Amino acid sequence: MENSIQQKMRWKNKFFYLSLSCFSLMMFLQSCSIQLSPQYDVKIVDSLTENSDELLSFVEEISDGTKKVEYAEREEKYNNLIGKLESLELQVKARPIPSNKLLTKIRDKVNAALKAKGNGKLISIDDNAPSAKAIENIIKNIKVLKSDDKIKDVDDLQIKAYKGNIVLYLDQALTYEKFLNPKI
Repeated sequence: MENSIQQKMRWKNKFFYLSLSCFSLMMFLQSCSIQLSPQYDVKIVDSLTENSDELLSFVEEISDGTKKVEYAEREEKYNNLIGKLESLELQVKARPIPSNKLLTKIRDKVNAALKAKGNGKLISIDDNAPSAKAIENIIKNIKVLKSDDKIKDVDDLQIKAYKGNIVLYLDQALTYEKFLNPKI
């Protein structure tokens, strides 16, 4: 009888210590966090939003097409937009990106598996936020549009194609930057 009571007490003690250990482990793990992305910066989001408004307004102004002979009237606008976006790109790239050893290991394993299948290296982890690449692509599109506008008439369908690319990259940059906000 006493042996049975002692066994119950031992099980209760074991259960108590096991529960306490599990609780302590959960609290410890909860306090550990790995930062996988740069810090949220409201100034970058605000600047990206303002530049988006200005850029899309400009594209709408020329949505019916452009005439080569009128390029000089638009050149300053192109230059201002490109300069503002290059400044924004620099700010985004200047943010420190956390060291992601875990992501690097995952990338290497995935790339090894892809290479074994003959697909080559498909996954990369850049030293910059994805929004930096999106802004870079916006700038490229504006520069090509500017170049085309300077040397030839650009029709409305071409403007729509440029706008489609620009909107796609603006959406990518804004979405990524807004999701960095820890309050979302």
